[in-house]
Amino acid sequence: MLREKDYIYEVYREKSFTKAAKKLFVTQPALSASVKKAELELGAEIFDRRSSEIRLTEAGRAVIDAIEKINAAEEELQNRLSEINELKTGTISVGAPNSVFTCVLPQILTAFRAAYPGIELRFLEASSAELKEAAASGLIDVCLDYDFDERLFRSTPLKSETIYLCAGTGTAFAAEHADLALSVDDISGKKKTGVPAIDLSVCRGSDLILLKKGNDMCSRAEAMLGEAGVSEFSAMRLDQLMTAYSLACRGLGITFVTDTVICSVRREAAYFRLSSPKSKRLLCLGQRRNALITGRVTGFIATAAGINSGLL
Repeated sequence: MLREKDYIYEVYREKSFTKAAKKLFVTQPALSASVKKAELELGAEIFDRRSSEIRLTEAGRAVIDAIEKINAAEEELQNRLSEINELKTGTISVGAPNSVFTCVLPQILTAFRAAYPGIELRFLEASSAELKEAAASGLIDVCLDYDFDERLFRSTPLKSETIYLCAGTGTAFAAEHADLALSVDDISGKKKTGVPAIDLSVCRGSDLILLKKGNDMCSRAEAMLGEAGVSEFSAMRLDQLMTAYSLACRGLGITFVTDTVICSVRREAAYFRLSSPKSKRLLCLGQRRNALITGRVTGFIATAAGINSGLL
């Protein structure tokens, strides 16, 4: 009675055999015969044909209720099958800064590839400004970054980060402020909690290593220096946080680096706490607000959030 089901429902919607026949591209006699056959099989009339406008009988109401439940179940099944098939193949494009690619994404990508081996992954490594522009224009599906504009993006928090000042262990800067210095183990093990934050005014005249404009770390570092009254300075400008961190550890200047990078790379250096609220930031996974939410993207977000649960 699968075909008759559709015929019955169209007559119900149109309240006319003639209109329903046109919509179904069948003749009216063929439609009437199909409905009559269904009524004989059910042992009850579905439509009251005695008035000018076709109406449902009591049995007909029960039939329509059943058809609507069947249609809803069929639609749900089709959506579920489409979602399952979508997760077997296709592509997802992911963007992130270099430090996130190095320290955060590998574990996420390993888990995602194990769960969805048929999905191809494509990547964009860029600055915060470039990543958000790419996500907003639809060039990438998702990006991992900071401070998403909720008017433009949907964002899922992944992990909180703390920014530290970093100087090489053998530098005059590290020696001068040794009483405030923390080690990698202090940060990873959250030891020495009573050590005061360094006053960033001591950076005045120091060799600074900062990221270029358009990076979240650049705007935060400049804002924190400004809060400490260090508004004019010269600095080596780089594209990537990992490079700035490496140079600072070698004694070529001081820079700003996150605990995520410190605990992942574990370079021995002198690290200093910062008192500014801007030293705290939240790594999020962002997607353009009006973008289509596909099963692939949902799967990637769930994987990333699951791995980073408890790190907020």
